[in-house]
Amino acid sequence: MKTVLVVCSFLLVISGMVGAQANTEPQLKRADLPTYPVVARQARIEGTVKLSFVINSDGSVADVQALSGHPMLKAAAVQNVESWRFRPGYGTGDRQTTELIFRLSGKDVPSNPKLTVSLQSFRRVEVTTDVLLIRDSP
Repeated sequence: MKTVLVVCSFLLVISGMVGAQANTEPQLKRADLPTYPVVARQARIEGTVKLSFVINSDGSVADVQALSGHPMLKAAAVQNVESWRFRPGYGTGDRQTTELIFRLSGKDVPSNPKLTVSLQSFRRVEVTTDVLLIRDSP
């Protein structure tokens, strides 16, 4: 009986530790709407930008670095991640990684291109947009 009690106690402690670790994932509180660089959109550039950054104790982001990706997309990705704010206390001081995926919808529109942003967590953000047709003036 004591053995069963000890095993149950051990399992409760372990499950509590696993649950606590699951809650230590940084929580994104606020982020500006990402932009798809106009020149990249017109040139029909798509791709993934991988970035790393540090979360400060107040939840702000510092030291954002684009690790890979198309040069025409990197600056917009860095600027977007710099706008992020996390709930203070989670992941503070740890280097985090994310990727912003820039995609074109395949639609060419004469005006008002649609921008769609999808994310399940801050680790992967998808930015999809239509291509604005540029008409030559007569």
